[in-house]
Parts: sequence; structure tokens; C-alpha cells
Amino acid sequence: MVLLFHYLSLLNIFDAFVTYFGLKNSLIQEMNPLMNKIYEADPALFLITKMAFSMCLYLFILFKKVPTSSLTKGLTVFASSFYTLIFFLHCYWLVVLI
Repeated sequence: MVLLFHYLSLLNIFDAFVTYFGLKNSLIQEMNPLMNKIYEADPALFLITKMAFSMCLYLFILFKKVPTSSLTKGLTVFASSFYTLIFFLHCYWLVVLI
């Protein structure tokens, strides 16, 4: 689980910057309504919000409080899988559009 938390956190950081680049250059649109509102309010706040999520995951690791329930494991594996697809989709769009 710790490895998955590391993975999700790093993926979120990379995705934050790829998404920010795509949004800033009008290459992609943010499909998450909440994150879209945050970006529209302030792009820096968008990055801060994404970094805060990663920081929360690292705090679980740092304080050795990573949940180990089967529900948490399932959700973490699902989130990792889904987020990997989203990240590669963003990267693909940017490569095709640039």
C-alpha cells in the first residue's frame, strides 16, 4: 500500500503540471468540474490543490498510518489504475496537439 500511495502522489504531481500546461495553452479542458472551477478561479490555486493532495498521501506514509483495509486497498488500486489512464490520455493529447 505504501508503494501505491507513493505512486499516486507522484502521478498526481506529474499530472498537475501536464494538465496545467495543457490548460494554460488552451490545448485541453479540465473535465473535473471542481478542479475546473479552481483553475478558473486561480491557476496557482489549482497547482496548490493538486500538491496538497499529494502531500496528504505522503503524510500517511510519513506517520506510518497508511490504511490497510481491503476497501482502502481496492479503492487505491482502482484510483491508481484509473488515474494512470487519465494521465496517459492527457500526455497523448498534448503530444498530438503540440
